[in-house]
Amino acid sequence: MVMAPPELAAIEKNSWLGYFAALMLHTYIAYTCAMHLSPWLVFHWFRWVMPILDASASAPAADWYLQHFALMTFLPALVVGYVNVARFLPNVIRTFMHEDHHSIATWAWIFPTLVLSYRMLEYHAPSSVLLGSSMTAMKYFFDIVKAMPTLQDPFASDPIRAWAQMSVTAPFYAGLTYSLGALASKYRAVEKLFTFEKTRRDDARPRRPRCLNPRCS
Repeated sequence: MVMAPPELAAIEKNSWLGYFAALMLHTYIAYTCAMHLSPWLVFHWFRWVMPILDASASAPAADWYLQHFALMTFLPALVVGYVNVARFLPNVIRTFMHEDHHSIATWAWIFPTLVLSYRMLEYHAPSSVLLGSSMTAMKYFFDIVKAMPTLQDPFASDPIRAWAQMSVTAPFYAGLTYSLGALASKYRAVEKLFTFEKTRRDDARPRRPRCLNPRCS
């Protein structure tokens, strides 16, 4: 049996450690988008922007966030994934995590998906006054509640189910769209889109016929 040289084994070990560190970083960013950035954007929109616009909302900020749960989870994660903040790390760290050529940001969906799968497999439909009849795991995690329980109205919805959706379903959504954003960034989708539009407009613009007579110049 041929043994790998110690130097080659060390390089392979560092390579795997780099990929693992990168995966943990991108997973953490996806979770941050789901559980912190999305609610932060909604609450600060309600607190800062809407008073300036003199606009009124049909629901409190927390309820509005739940009622637009998928949209407000998808969009921030998609943008952050496209930007890929890991590219702004110091060069030594970026090289160690292979962010220059083989970014693992497109795999940020793995851990949230595993967590969701495990939670759905171990789910047992509870019987309570709040939930009424039993429900499937699919409905429990993906049929988003429309109202946030509060101290004034603790029975507006099931608080345990609302937390499960915010801590399990939201990271799953964010992991998928973060990975899609990273994939789009890898192939420069936005730059190519704008380049295509500019080329299409230039091609559609009428061109002056070329004059072969020297007097035209």
